[in-house]
Amino acid sequence: MQRPSQGERGAVLVEFTAVISVLLIVLLGIVEFGFLLNARLVVTSAAREGARRAAVEGGDTPAVVEVVRQNLAMGLADADRAVITISPHQASYGTPIHVRITYRYLFMTPLARAMWGPGIELTAEFISRGEKVRARQ
Repeated sequence: MQRPSQGERGAVLVEFTAVISVLLIVLLGIVEFGFLLNARLVVTSAAREGARRAAVEGGDTPAVVEVVRQNLAMGLADADRAVITISPHQASYGTPIHVRITYRYLFMTPLARAMWGPGIELTAEFISRGEKVRARQ
């Protein structure tokens, strides 16, 4: 087995640097995509739970907003970056209730920020039917 000459060792180092750079970029992309997918699932789950709670409560109540915020916090999403819209404010039995969450996801890696900006908006919307029976007045 022959020892590589001085010029060949330099070429190996250059090739290693090029390959490790590409692998590092791919790895960071996979990690960033995983965080983004997690945030999307958390926002979707929070909207679903909020719609369910709004159906039972009969519309937009502080308890519904708190359930949504708790679900976002359990998924390690910053609830302060979420805009929660629930309509109508009061719903009777059978009335459609819309729960919409718009969440601003901020990229974690500098590479993603350089390519796509500081973040993107994730939106989830669920519709449920009101289950609360209101007495006629």
